[in-house]
Amino acid sequence: MAAKNKGLTSLIRLADANLNEKRRELNELERQEDELRRRLEALEAEKLKEQQLARSVEFGAFAYSGYARGVIERRERIEAQIAGMQPILEEARQAVSEAFQDLKRYEIALDMRVKSAKAEFERKDTIAMDEMSLNMHRRKQAASAL
Repeated sequence: MAAKNKGLTSLIRLADANLNEKRRELNELERQEDELRRRLEALEAEKLKEQQLARSVEFGAFAYSGYARGVIERRERIEAQIAGMQPILEEARQAVSEAFQDLKRYEIALDMRVKSAKAEFERKDTIAMDEMSLNMHRRKQAASAL
């Protein structure tokens, strides 16, 4: 029976390795998205500092307008990168989900095979024990009939 389970065990190992790889890829993509979001937050914080500085200096308002256009452009680029990552992230999440389902499918199949083999062993064991008990009973009956 171990030979039959060996194939499933190998499939489980491969599916587990595939799942781990898909998870690593997803984690890397999520890390990249988080980094872009941090850059967006840092840009917003920098913009607020520049606004305060522009208010405190006489000619700051003139210089701030050019800076503000640059901030808007940078923010739009970062937001576009984040938006562009969404389909890739969704695809990676779907791949993780499918890999997990494959792994579970193989694990359930192995579990069912093991349970089936155990039930078959117990059935045969019960038959053998019943046969031994019946033979012992017959011998006692034959001995007591003499």
